[in-house]
Amino acid sequence: MNRNCSTSCVALGYFDGVHLGHKEVIKTALSLTQYESAVFTFNNREADNITTDEAKKKLLTNLGVKQIFSYDFEETKNFSAEEFVSEILIKELRAGAVCCGFDFRFGKGAEAGTDELMRICERHRIVTIIVPPVELGGTAVSSSAIRKLIADGDVESANKLLGHELFYELEVVGGNKQGRTIGFPTINQNMPKDCTALRFGVYSSRVAIKSKRNLYRGITNIGVKPTAGENNNVTIETHIIGYDGDLYGKSIEVNLLKFIRPEKKFNSFEELTKQIKEDLKWLK
Repeated sequence: MNRNCSTSCVALGYFDGVHLGHKEVIKTALSLTQYESAVFTFNNREADNITTDEAKKKLLTNLGVKQIFSYDFEETKNFSAEEFVSEILIKELRAGAVCCGFDFRFGKGAEAGTDELMRICERHRIVTIIVPPVELGGTAVSSSAIRKLIADGDVESANKLLGHELFYELEVVGGNKQGRTIGFPTINQNMPKDCTALRFGVYSSRVAIKSKRNLYRGITNIGVKPTAGENNNVTIETHIIGYDGDLYGKSIEVNLLKFIRPEKKFNSFEELTKQIKEDLKWLK
């Protein structure tokens, strides 16, 4: 926190996915220009996460957030509601205002909600803004709803509730290189074990190389590559249309757009090749 600034407006939340509801909280905090805006969030990598911590920070930064304070969940889980406000919001973040969603919980065992937050903050003369639920097409936007859509493979609907495309920005690792032998070279990325498990299958995708200005269409398989005899390691395997280059060791962003078909085991690579050609027709 910039100590030359007397007070800040702190947006509070886990912000997993940075969906439309989270965006409303962030935008509300940023709109209070009399304060220096900041985000308080925390890491809880044992959870069923929509995004990686790196992706969350990228999304928050793209919204215009300048200061992100990400605490280890273990550091804060035993704070009482009173301690959270006094030790973190006041002493560390110098909050003059706080903003959160209607369902925000805090304190040991998630003992406190927004009513307690308003009561405690009022005593410390901290402005409190509670953002009501955000709905889209009659559906309440929530991380739990998005996780279910992702698990079902409905990334189209998930993307609408997120307000952006579901993406994974991960290092390209070595694969078995069998894709090259059938004319469809791929990049391979390991799915983070602490992220929500996607429905195994083939998706249309958009791949960003170097920057958002270098976008390529792609076709992505999420799963264990049964035809190639892979193990249980879940991979993101993407054939990038119109790109021929070495991406090993680089961090590449793959955005998922639409579920095409479930993953299946083919009797031969000839059958797999024929199916890939059919899959590519979805991109036209």
